[in-house]
Amino acid sequence: MKQKRYLPLLILVGVVVVLGILLALLSGLEEEEETSVPLFDLSADEVTGLAYVDADSEVTLLKDDDAWTMSQDPMLPLDTDTVDTMVSNIAELSALRDLGEETATDDMGFDEPTMVICLATDDMEPITETSVDGTDDGTATTETATAETAVSDGVYLVTVGALNDITDAYYVKAEWNGHVYTIASSNLSSLLKTPRQLYASQDITDLESDDITLMTLETPTETLSFTQSDGVWTLTDDPEYTLDQDAVEKMAATICALTTEYTITTPEADSVYGLDAPDAIVSVQAADGTTLTCTFGAVTEADDSLCYLRSSHTAGVVYEVNADHLAAFAQSKETLKGEEEATAESADAE
Repeated sequence: MKQKRYLPLLILVGVVVVLGILLALLSGLEEEEETSVPLFDLSADEVTGLAYVDADSEVTLLKDDDAWTMSQDPMLPLDTDTVDTMVSNIAELSALRDLGEETATDDMGFDEPTMVICLATDDMEPITETSVDGTDDGTATTETATAETAVSDGVYLVTVGALNDITDAYYVKAEWNGHVYTIASSNLSSLLKTPRQLYASQDITDLESDDITLMTLETPTETLSFTQSDGVWTLTDDPEYTLDQDAVEKMAATICALTTEYTITTPEADSVYGLDAPDAIVSVQAADGTTLTCTFGAVTEADDSLCYLRSSHTAGVVYEVNADHLAAFAQSKETLKGEEEATAESADAE
């Protein structure tokens, strides 16, 4: 009976204990939030230059009238939204802790940093160059130059050192105030983008397949010419030949829908990209006289899902496009043979 009498009291004590634990956890979270401090005292809109280096890339970006260019490759098309998002994520970085200026940094990895990031604002000349170099072990050195000095007014340079495995946070040193901070690894993961990740895909042409009246397919084995009239494709030199209309239309539609995966703005010789012995050369002409020739080269060394392409509309560059597009042009006169429609005569003959 006593056990039954004390049971509600025991339950109440248990609830109080649980609530106390939850309250302590919540207080700890609130305390951690209160110790979190913004790393940069600026907004993304103030940033006119961004330079960074990590194990994957070395990039300097300059902003002019809301447009971004990359100093290492000024002609490379950049996705403005992607760059703006990256700049915002960097400008909004928060530190878990501020360790102050007097912290001993010998074991924090600043001599061989994981990454170096530099922001410049409207208060100074924009970043013009960076001399940060990657080292053999996949880290970055601290030899950073922006304009005349790395710590001028309006320049915010941070060096990301080693990862503390216990706290899962990186040590970060701010050059403008000498403070050392810790930043959660999750906030730095995938923060910096490679040039490919910043790339803006390009349309090869604005032609529609219905606009095309003439098309030529040149492969290593033969050359075929096609004519379109009222939506029907025929072989130019053999109009009576029955064509697989869907297959020919797919070739025309593929050319019109081509988009790029990357642009090589200063290409080497054609032989480097297999453009001296292409798998296919496709030329089209629209009703208004507009012409376009696309030359498909070899698959890229780094990624066999991509192949090289040269367009007559943009001389002097080589594109990387999806290699699956080549399948549409793996054709011959024989493979393009369509089924002949049955006639009354042929039905009687059967």
